[in-house]
Amino acid sequence: MSQYEGKNPWLSKTFLTSLFLGIGGFLYGYDSGIITPSLALSTFNKQFNYPPPPLRGSIVSMYQAGAWLGSASVGITSDRLGRRKAIAFGCIWGVIGGALMAAAYHVAMLIVGRLLVGYAVGTITGVAPVFGAEIAKTNERAKITAVNQMMVAWGFFVALWTGVGESKWQNPNQWRLGFAIQSIPALILGVGVLFISESPRWLCLKGRHDEAEQAFRNYHYDGSDESDEYCRTEFATIQKSIEEEIRAQHTLTWGDLLSTPPFRKRLFVGSFVWAGAMLSGISFVQYYQTAIYATLQFNEERQLLVSGLYGSIAPVACILSLFFVDKINRKTILVSSSGLLCISYTIITIIAAVFPAIPGQPTNAAAQRGLIACIFAVSANYSALLGPMTWIIPPEVFTTELRAKANAVVQVIHYSISLVITQCSPIALAAIGWKYYILFICTNFMCTLVFAFAYPETRGKSLEQIDEIFGDVIPSAGESSSVEKGEGVTRVEHRGSGKGE
Repeated sequence: MSQYEGKNPWLSKTFLTSLFLGIGGFLYGYDSGIITPSLALSTFNKQFNYPPPPLRGSIVSMYQAGAWLGSASVGITSDRLGRRKAIAFGCIWGVIGGALMAAAYHVAMLIVGRLLVGYAVGTITGVAPVFGAEIAKTNERAKITAVNQMMVAWGFFVALWTGVGESKWQNPNQWRLGFAIQSIPALILGVGVLFISESPRWLCLKGRHDEAEQAFRNYHYDGSDESDEYCRTEFATIQKSIEEEIRAQHTLTWGDLLSTPPFRKRLFVGSFVWAGAMLSGISFVQYYQTAIYATLQFNEERQLLVSGLYGSIAPVACILSLFFVDKINRKTILVSSSGLLCISYTIITIIAAVFPAIPGQPTNAAAQRGLIACIFAVSANYSALLGPMTWIIPPEVFTTELRAKANAVVQVIHYSISLVITQCSPIALAAIGWKYYILFICTNFMCTLVFAFAYPETRGKSLEQIDEIFGDVIPSAGESSSVEKGEGVTRVEHRGSGKGE
């Protein structure tokens, strides 16, 4: 690592760009969160004829269905249009979907709006982390991509407190305000993203090397000779690495994602971290926490207030994570997070089973506080540890040519699991109550084992060096190269000086 690369001021161009791209994460958090207080508002329920649990599940999960469709299309839009235009394309649907939800007078109109907003979020979250990883320096990449989780948390925070504000506004249309606000971040991001530089790695992949070098310098050149030297040497390394990828892998198709053991391992590592995040139970807690509080015999106002306090935990935890996420090994964070989540859900299950809140009977206030504290601990844990890893790991484990398609598959898996959980959770909670929490004890225990024994360590590696960990593109020293294929591995060997690059 060069001396200049080690200098990472907090307000670097790449960090500021990642904050702007993080508006997509804010939209994700806000869109996910605003439905939570809406489901608790009596005016919302009256407007849609008090939807039963299956219909409530459909209203919530249609967002995941849209996100599934959006993330499935990312591999095409991101590769063909580029990172910037793909994000702008998704934002168009976010603006339209938010407007439909705000104007909804029938549940079908609400569901279509949720579908379109979900499509927007699926598209944006499938591209923005990739974009951030492709412009970041090696030793700031985790911080750059973890910004997405921080912005998700802030979006959720704003959504929940918007719900608290709506409850104070005595108006039959109080719930429409929160839905209308959804369109604002989508509009800002969709217009603004067209004014920043494209991903240099994507431009190299398309053979537009002059534009790629200029874009790289736009992000990293600060006017000093030191940064000029860094830009020239680092860009040359990136350009050469991508040329080797193309030469070794030719033009990858969707089927190639499963064609070799290294590719399959990449896909597993990138996908399971999101699967683990959804199986952690965080989406269940986020969407249906007001229903959980209802089982504690809380009234509407108290449900919304506690959910607002819950939403205040995540932004603080995410900000704290930015200070250590580049300093602690990825595996350590993953294993610790899943293990602690398993313990938290164990305590939640025991409290809910031993001290049930039965209508018409006195409740145990201490048990209620303990259960809520554990729910808050779940949020803090996820937001500081596992949540940031979901944005960091998938973009960094795929090669440049593979990244857009593979990240699309990752997001499809993410939203598929989330869709199932959000659709089934209200039904399960109504049918079996506290026993439903046992599911998340088991899933978090399983994830702890998988992260501990099946995951490689990628902290401190450049995107090009990570290729070597998986063994499908292995650069050696030299000037010229030849390509030979081994068993499931494409090896690029250089012949020349024999000196390291």
